[in-house]
Amino acid sequence: MPTNDALQVLTAAVTPVVLVSATAILISGTNSRYISISDRMRALAHEYRDPNCMQQRRITISQELLIFQYRIHLVSWAVRALYIAVGAFIIDALIISATLWRHMLATATLPLFLVGIVLMMLALVCQLLELQSSNRTVSLEMSDIADTRHSGSDH
Repeated sequence: MPTNDALQVLTAAVTPVVLVSATAILISGTNSRYISISDRMRALAHEYRDPNCMQQRRITISQELLIFQYRIHLVSWAVRALYIAVGAFIIDALIISATLWRHMLATATLPLFLVGIVLMMLALVCQLLELQSSNRTVSLEMSDIADTRHSGSDH
């Protein structure tokens, strides 16, 4: 096989490897979101179980926990999609590398590359939906504080 062909294959195989690195960065950030959300859920559950917690606060916590549950669901799907994307990119790089010996494998590289890109987009959509839900929990928390402040000023 000519050296030029080998260099073209190597150059083509680098693209999915770079995307593996980019996806790994997204996975790291997404895992951090998951940990943050689950820690907040535990703290709210602990506050809810406190016998000194007022009924209005428990109602707000219940509403927040539903949103947090939705958010953690979105984040977990984003992580799954990103891990599958990494797998698709790795397989793509292997297939590209294998084309040195089997040119028929080359036809699978573009579809796998596209699967990886679509999965990254799916993960980004999940992250955006999770961010939107995050705004809802913050709004609930702030409305709870505003309600407490207003009811306290009525006395």
